[in-house]
Amino acid sequence: MTRKRDKKKLARSRRASAAGRALRARLTRKEREEILAFTRGLARASGALALSYYGRANPTLRFDSVLITEADLVVQQYIRREVAQAYPDHTFLGEEGDREEEVQRDRQRPLWLVDPVDGSASFCAGMPIWAVSISLFDGGRPVVGVIYLPVTGELYAAMAGGPAMLNDRVIAVREQSVDDESLLLTYSRFHSDFRASFPGKVRSLGSSAAHMAYVARGAATAALLGNVHVWDIAAGQVILESAGGALLDVGGSRVELDEYLGGEKIDRFLVAAPRGLHRELSDTLQLL
Repeated sequence: MTRKRDKKKLARSRRASAAGRALRARLTRKEREEILAFTRGLARASGALALSYYGRANPTLRFDSVLITEADLVVQQYIRREVAQAYPDHTFLGEEGDREEEVQRDRQRPLWLVDPVDGSASFCAGMPIWAVSISLFDGGRPVVGVIYLPVTGELYAAMAGGPAMLNDRVIAVREQSVDDESLLLTYSRFHSDFRASFPGKVRSLGSSAAHMAYVARGAATAALLGNVHVWDIAAGQVILESAGGALLDVGGSRVELDEYLGGEKIDRFLVAAPRGLHRELSDTLQLL
């Protein structure tokens, strides 16, 4: 079984690498800057729309055991419409949509990835940690990322190669050794997958996008991500890397997100952390 999975991963990696070599970035730096400004405004407007459903949404369980609410559908439709009007030659992939149709799109064109409400359980319960996550792929990698937490008013934004911002200030990861004051943010089923000797505090806030943003601003030491899709973390990767962090798997290998544009779950556990801390963190995490 393991050998079959390894072969599938290798085949997918080779396909993605071949595709990646054929892809070339189409957008200039100025165009990316304009798109980042557009995406900031889009995220705020989308968050305001989501707030009109906040705490009163009745979720249903999707076929893949993911909670979905009317807000997910309405907000994604709004984002898709705004993107289509502003950038009609771009393509679009959202959490709530016909993934098979989207995957067949021309991968040479810029691709928008959207999670309209990341943290649906918190959203439905009236808890504050949920986010609108919007990113743009160009040349086979995410180059613009915006994460907006409407309840707290935090808007995290970055363009590849530029500074990471929280509202109007530059943010950076916190370089420190792992100790009893460190904070590790995890997904909810962390304890069923790992035996941890992490010396600090471990918390789950229910939103992968928010977890990555908190690492990027130095509020958390690291985030362990599991059971995620590409739209959950693409914006976070841009922001994290622009803030001096890195997104690697627990073995220390880089993750090529364009391998997962088919909509499947990412089949590795990922660590978002300052670049110099990955090995130290991995030593505290053992798969069961």
